[in-house]
Amino acid sequence: MWIVTVALTLLCVHGAAGLQEPEICYILDAILFIYGIVLTALYCHLKIQTKRAQKSKPVGAVYEGLVFPEKQIYEKIGSGSLV
Repeated sequence: MWIVTVALTLLCVHGAAGLQEPEICYILDAILFIYGIVLTALYCHLKIQTKRAQKSKPVGAVYEGLVFPEKQIYEKIGSGSLV
């Protein structure tokens, strides 16, 4: 958020009125570059946390809560006609 504030401040300064289009593009490119670095760092942090959480779980605990259905599900319901 502070980057946007700095960019707006630079645009409001009297000397900034002389900025041409390339200079504005450079400022916006710098903002996008920093934004990309921050998002990449957050993504990597999330991936590392996920890997650590998976390593701390025992492998057998994954299948503890599963209930396998009975074979009765696959039996015919009735012998009625479809008409």
